[in-house]
Amino acid sequence: MKRKTNKILLLLTTMVLSAVSVYSQEDNGPIISFKENKFSFDTIARNSNGEHNFFFVNAGSEPLLITSAFSSCGCVVPEFPKQPILPGEKSSIKVKYNTNIIGDFTKVIVVKSNDKEKPKSILRISGFVEK
Repeated sequence: MKRKTNKILLLLTTMVLSAVSVYSQEDNGPIISFKENKFSFDTIARNSNGEHNFFFVNAGSEPLLITSAFSSCGCVVPEFPKQPILPGEKSSIKVKYNTNIIGDFTKVIVVKSNDKEKPKSILRISGFVEK
């Protein structure tokens, strides 16, 4: 009889702990998590390929929406996904710098999303375009 009572008690404890863990899991919404937030082209030739992809994942529990991506000047053109990024899904922001402009550069790209904790993400590119 004692053995049966122990099994029932163990079963009830397991059920209660399972229910508590399910109900205690918080819905954390969409979370944008970049692999890197800055990139240096170092020294690149004039009119060369000034593109770089900033990869990210939606580490949250709801679809992530990128609402806009813009740069600090017209010499940088960001491209971002228009469709929702599902939880666990990976994507990227493609940034293209105009390498026809000679000299040092440091530029900022602002990415806006529906991430509740971090609605604005800052990306940076830098380098030197030689003659």
